[in-house]
Amino acid sequence: MLVRSLALLILLTLGACASLPGPEPEAGIEFAPWRLPENKPREVVQALNGSYGAQDFTLQVRLSLTPERMQVAALDLIGRRVFDITWDARGVAARRAEWVSAEMNAVDILKVIVATYWPADDPMQARVADRTASLIITYQTTRENAWNEQVTIRDPKWNYEMTIISYELAL
Repeated sequence: MLVRSLALLILLTLGACASLPGPEPEAGIEFAPWRLPENKPREVVQALNGSYGAQDFTLQVRLSLTPERMQVAALDLIGRRVFDITWDARGVAARRAEWVSAEMNAVDILKVIVATYWPADDPMQARVADRTASLIITYQTTRENAWNEQVTIRDPKWNYEMTIISYELAL
């Protein structure tokens, strides 16, 4: 009985730690209004490995694209929430862990996502061109398959490189 009680106490404690609220989301970040690319909802999971300068990082990312919004959630290898981004008709709201550098900003992440995964002829490509000029994006096969394969993104200007392995979940 004592073992069960201790196990329950540990589970409740861990659950409470996992649900502690983080910093308030940054609301009203200026960016283009949300529009679902290709009118195709998507649920995507990604494994992201990379380096920023001399620092390596690994993230698990979940993207949910619906007609109403895009939500992005990233976890580190031990399951800590790194950042959340919601992009909808009101704009962009973001939250990042206190231990994450302020250099990691939501609009930059969204611009790289758009540059990498939106169709080349999508009007949003023109809206993100200011950020994407320095990106070198390499697709395993073609851009059209990017949601289900490996993509490598290098940015010599910002000194980072990352490899993203994506898998689109069936809806």
